[in-house]
Amino acid sequence: MVFVPEIDTSRDRTTARLGRKRGLGRAKAATALAVASLLFATACGAGGDEKKDGLAAGDYTVAREDDVTNSIVVNGNISPVRTMNMTTPLQTKVENVAVAVGDRVSVDQFLLEMDSTAAEAQLAQQQQQQANAQADAVQAAEAAQSQLNAVRDQINRGTHPAIAQAQAAVNQAQAAYDAAVAGQGAVAMDASVNQIKRFIGDISSGGAQPVPQPAPAPQPGPVPVPVPQPAPEERQLIQQRIAEQEQAVQAQQQAASQLSVAQAEAALREAYAQLEVARTQAAQERDQLKLQADSAWRKAETASNATGDGSLEYQVQSATVYAPMGGLVTSVDVTEGDVPQGKLLTIADDSRLLIRTRVREGDMPSIKTGNRVTFTSTATGSKEYTGRVSWISPVGSAGEANPQGGQQANAAVMFPVDIEVTGDTEGLLLGGSTRAEIITQETPDSLSVPLDAVYDDAGTKKVLVLNTDEGDKRGTVEERTVETGTANEVDVAVTGGDLNQGDIVINWPDQYRERIGDSVAVVDPSFNPDEVTQARASATPAPATSAQNEG
Repeated sequence: MVFVPEIDTSRDRTTARLGRKRGLGRAKAATALAVASLLFATACGAGGDEKKDGLAAGDYTVAREDDVTNSIVVNGNISPVRTMNMTTPLQTKVENVAVAVGDRVSVDQFLLEMDSTAAEAQLAQQQQQQANAQADAVQAAEAAQSQLNAVRDQINRGTHPAIAQAQAAVNQAQAAYDAAVAGQGAVAMDASVNQIKRFIGDISSGGAQPVPQPAPAPQPGPVPVPVPQPAPEERQLIQQRIAEQEQAVQAQQQAASQLSVAQAEAALREAYAQLEVARTQAAQERDQLKLQADSAWRKAETASNATGDGSLEYQVQSATVYAPMGGLVTSVDVTEGDVPQGKLLTIADDSRLLIRTRVREGDMPSIKTGNRVTFTSTATGSKEYTGRVSWISPVGSAGEANPQGGQQANAAVMFPVDIEVTGDTEGLLLGGSTRAEIITQETPDSLSVPLDAVYDDAGTKKVLVLNTDEGDKRGTVEERTVETGTANEVDVAVTGGDLNQGDIVINWPDQYRERIGDSVAVVDPSFNPDEVTQARASATPAPATSAQNEG
């Protein structure tokens, strides 16, 4: 009997890269071939210890450059990058609706209009009241400024009533003081002359005599007897007494005069003090008027800037609705004649598209922002689109359906993930369903071989190849050392070692490890040696490992 290698058909291949139909087809072909071989061997009576005579279909793979990836498959829906709900605070009728669901609009395009008559009337009344208040405030400010200017002018010109009255008092006190100072010398001189006359009369009569009374008119009489002249001693005595009397009189007059000047000076000082008080009071009055004028002007400015709380203006402006952004109208919630209760319509910005999906908690460590994504949509069939992971929620939610397929007794904890669509978007529909493959690891442009073809030999990874000459279907079984990169549940990337493009890799090495060096033929009738030759001719040096999630 021919020994048929056991094929593990229970392996979960849901994480294999979408589009890896060659690998999946190879596994199916291997299964079918194994069953056919078993039936053939049984019919021929072959023994279980006999070795296989050659490589049939499904027993070998021609090594070629390919992208080997590891991925997570999720389901999701296509969404716009953002949506905007248009609302209004007005509780008035809708007069005109200019768009419908599915219409494409541009920025500032007219959408609909509502009745704003009541709001416009209230706004006009408010604006009139504000204009009146502004005029009153300006008039009050101008009056205060005029009063301030008048007081300033009176102070500068000296015509302020209080200052003018105090200045007149100063002038009067100054005149009195000047008169007192000037009169002091004249009084003293008159007193000295009169005193001298009295002293001379006293001496001539031999003593002090009362002041003679006016004599009656002279009568004719005898010729008067000549008065005898005083002797020199008497004349000296007279002069001495005159000097003494003169000094005494001057002292008395000087004391009286000094008292009068001091009083006049005190009155003058008091007048000047009152003048300063009047000036200070006038300055205080001016400053107070300035404060009042400044306050009045501030009130006038406030009144001119007053515009209300803006609610009426907002209501009037809200009556006419324009598109705040370009996009697609996805809903219209009012019709003409309706009184809206908030929402009017919705616009979706589909300039960028997202796939909104959820990922199992166990897959979260494998996913990173920027992971490449390939997906298909129900509406476009097998057409493949590209994207990248743009956002991963740090918060999960339990009890939701599993978008990665399958029924679960207990709903898994799921984490929202956004995938941004890159490249072509033709045919994608908003809200449409998708099946996406998030590529968590990949080695591009490497040699791809079946995962089962690689085995471990004392810590070294190896494969078996059938080394054939050009154009031959028979060759020698050889062992090659390889270095591997990204692997999924079907394929593995060979990133180094002795394997070359175009080598015929034996898929089930356990059946041929004891036949290294033996000559074996390819018995697959569809095998074409020219394909091997072409693959070898297009061989390029093996690239270095490149994995998205390494490090």
